[in-house]
Amino acid sequence: MSRIRVVNIITDTNIGGAGKVLQNYLAHYNREVFEITVVLPAGSPLADLLEGYEARIISFEKLMGKSMDISSIRPVLQLLKKLRPDIVHAHASLSSRIASRFYGKCKIVYTRHCAYPPSAFMKSGIGRMLGRITAKLFSDRVIAISEATKENLMDTGVPESMISVMMNGVEPLTVLNDDEMTLIREKYKINNRQKVAGMIGRLEPVKGHKYFIQGAKLCIDQGLDMMFIITGSGGIEAELKQMADNLNIADRVIFTGFLEDVAPVVNILDIFVNASYGTEASSLAMLEAMSLGKPVVATDYGGNPYQVRDGKTGLLVPIKNSDALADAITSILADSNKYKQFSKNTLADYNKNYTAANLARTIEKIYKDLINQ
Repeated sequence: MSRIRVVNIITDTNIGGAGKVLQNYLAHYNREVFEITVVLPAGSPLADLLEGYEARIISFEKLMGKSMDISSIRPVLQLLKKLRPDIVHAHASLSSRIASRFYGKCKIVYTRHCAYPPSAFMKSGIGRMLGRITAKLFSDRVIAISEATKENLMDTGVPESMISVMMNGVEPLTVLNDDEMTLIREKYKINNRQKVAGMIGRLEPVKGHKYFIQGAKLCIDQGLDMMFIITGSGGIEAELKQMADNLNIADRVIFTGFLEDVAPVVNILDIFVNASYGTEASSLAMLEAMSLGKPVVATDYGGNPYQVRDGKTGLLVPIKNSDALADAITSILADSNKYKQFSKNTLADYNKNYTAANLARTIEKIYKDLINQ
């Protein structure tokens, strides 16, 4: 029996969440059943990341870094005629879904990788009608990477019957031994007595770093001997550093910049923090922290409430509320029994629900169900 040919099409020109999800899938897909091709924009650094996973990688010059590009529809259609896929899995790309429907000999899967409040128009009667028509015309199955994403899709008219929720999955981070962790703490000038809370992600306003820094100030003013780590790069880095300086805590807030490997930093964290308030479907960085049993303090926004069991694996706080964030950090660190139970529960949740292997099996069940229809 011939393998099922699946063509993944992704328009990202950088390495974002969608690319990492795809990488995690390729690491665990069933090579006996599926033949995987990935089509991405020429010059995308994602091409190097996906090498070595027994998948065909095609850098396509006609694929632009945006979801809808009319000029790319015909070139993608011609490419599909050569590849002859059974399934096209589009990661957002509407133009690729349109090309796939014109091809007419494949099932179309569309994954929505983000969650954000829909515009008033998209939630209006006309907007919902357009969303419903677009979904039914140009996809056979829609994957939402969290319940929050599913709610977004339904708010814009996508029929619930078309949506499958697929919780993201990641590879576990490497566990460092005590000597290795001591070296990392020394690198960042953190002594062995100090507790550490940290955020990992791009430095953009909606990620809430501002409230993390304000919360850090409150924790320090309460007498906590702590350090606070911010890992990532982005447009507000200088602003955040100035903020820490203005609050007189620059010596307690560490900016590591972008790191290819975040495992060393996550290993030395006592608490992982997610302060997002504008876009958060399913935090991959949070799942990686959970793979090391790190308790979480997160805002009650987007997909966070579905990943964090409030009072079991961490604490949820309101968005844009540095006081609540500081209180949550203090509460967890003040009770060693609570901390140990949160850590145990977090690791158990990761192993049960959020491994990369689990992600792969979920995707492949969707593929098989479509082929068998």
